[in-house]
Amino acid sequence: MAALEEEVEDQERFSYEQRLKAAVHYTVGCLCEEVALDQGVQFSRQTIAAISEVTFRQCENFAKDLEMFARHAKRSTINTEDVKLLARRSNSLHMQEVAEVKKNSLLTFLAWWTSSQASAVPFPGGEARGVSKRQEGPPPQQVTRPDKAPCKNFFWKTFSSCK
Repeated sequence: MAALEEEVEDQERFSYEQRLKAAVHYTVGCLCEEVALDQGVQFSRQTIAAISEVTFRQCENFAKDLEMFARHAKRSTINTEDVKLLARRSNSLHMQEVAEVKKNSLLTFLAWWTSSQASAVPFPGGEARGVSKRQEGPPPQQVTRPDKAPCKNFFWKTFSSCK
């Protein structure tokens, strides 16, 4: 009986995964169609299928990572902190975030610069301020901490100790 129940559960899981893959394939197809109209390019069926498969695998990896982050924090629910950590860990997502921040900073600077040019004030506040120079000479010495005896209950797999 247990083997039969397990087989039914595997069939349901497989069916659910196939429905998810079909939804991803449909969405990728719609996106490729939009890009094709905007850019004047064509996507073959094999290309759309390959993009769909890679997207599905990447989403599986993201889901596993999110689950591990929540489990590491001893939670059973994935929250926004896990998603932020995933975005920071993923080079492509992190670089998009960095590019967005740089773009917003540049736009803010350009808006300020254009408005300051209109009022003919070179710096905010009206007067030129001295630009701070880097500190000359070697950097200040760091305070050395006395070596403590290592904890005997250090766990290498989790990189944590008893305290």
